[in-house]
Amino acid sequence: MSRLIGAQYTVTASRLITTFTSSGTFTSGAKSTAAKYLVVAGGGSGGGFHYSGGGGAGGFRTSTDDSFPIDASTDYPITVGAGGAATPSGSAAPGTVGSDSVFSSITSAGGGYGGGNGPAFAGSAGGSGGGHDNDADPLRSGAAGNTPPVSPPQGNPGGYPTMPTPQSGAGGGGATSAGANGVNTPGDVPVPEKAAGSGKGGNGGNGTASSLSGSPVTYGGGGGGGGHNLGVGGVGGPGGGGRGGGYDPDGSSNPGPGQNGTANTGGGSGGGQHPGSSTGGSGTGGSGIVIIDENGGSVAAGGVWSIKQVFKQLVESDWV
Repeated sequence: MSRLIGAQYTVTASRLITTFTSSGTFTSGAKSTAAKYLVVAGGGSGGGFHYSGGGGAGGFRTSTDDSFPIDASTDYPITVGAGGAATPSGSAAPGTVGSDSVFSSITSAGGGYGGGNGPAFAGSAGGSGGGHDNDADPLRSGAAGNTPPVSPPQGNPGGYPTMPTPQSGAGGGGATSAGANGVNTPGDVPVPEKAAGSGKGGNGGNGTASSLSGSPVTYGGGGGGGGHNLGVGGVGGPGGGGRGGGYDPDGSSNPGPGQNGTANTGGGSGGGQHPGSSTGGSGTGGSGIVIIDENGGSVAAGGVWSIKQVFKQLVESDWV
């Protein structure tokens, strides 16, 4: 220990993780020159009426090594995107796109909205695309994900109704996979004798796991499509996607609206179900998140005094 007397020593930290669940300002706390990041945008919301499409997940962008340059003397504005607003019950309108999330030069695009009823049947492109509504007969592909395009891709397309006679909404795209197509079979309907003409909503696309927060969390799940008539709503994708409106697989007797995407995951919300005039409506898309992970670097600490020096200072009452 004697060799440390009066010397400077360093304490080596591991990682310094800064998480933003709402917009703010980032300044390096470790005086780093490079960092890892996770930027997830807000998820889109599903359409509100008649077996609507699920909302697309917010764009998912990340780096897994200390390669993104930062300036320790710079304050970086951080934007955390909001999820798309819920679509009211009885509304034939499509959902609402999620908002972008931004860190420095990295922008993740908000999730696309799920299609509504009638002329508003098409889902929209986004970080991940929204699912199409049942009425999207002429559309044989889902709304595009990874819009605008980046590499690696920030998301995937939404699904579309399955021909012939599409009967349900498609799932929104997720960070890892596309939304599933709506189908014209009811799924597990609790009243089998009334299942004719029912359709199961497509499941939302799967999200992607990240451990940048310090533990594994899955982000960017697509919203499930709304079921038709007595059909089951599509399951929300892992990563915060909301379930589509309709009967639950457990045999619930009262079909419900589309569910919210989970906050700070960028999950899309579930689409509304039929009959939308009384029990339809979609949920709200999940808000996004920004995480910045720096190398903790070195922290300078003062020298260590010997017992003799402490006694001298005590006797002389000279501590300044």
